[in-house]
Amino acid sequence: MWTASFVFTLARETGWPEHFIFWELPLARLLQYQHCALRAYDVWTVPIGPAPDAQFDRLLTGWRPHES
Repeated sequence: MWTASFVFTLARETGWPEHFIFWELPLARLLQYQHCALRAYDVWTVPIGPAPDAQFDRLLTGWRPHES
C-alpha cells in the first residue's frame, strides 16, 4: 500500500510516469524525493524522539567512571 502512495505523490509532484518511478528511479532517490515532497506540505516524516536531555540521562544511568 505504501508503494502506491509513493508513486502517486511523486507522479503528482514531478509529472514522471509510473514506469519511470518503478523501473528507472533508484530506491534511495525515490525515498528522498518522497521525503522532500511531504516536507513541502509540512508533513513530518521522522518520528519525534525524546528530548536530548532525556536521552543523555538514559545513557548515563548506571554509568561508572573508569577507576584505576
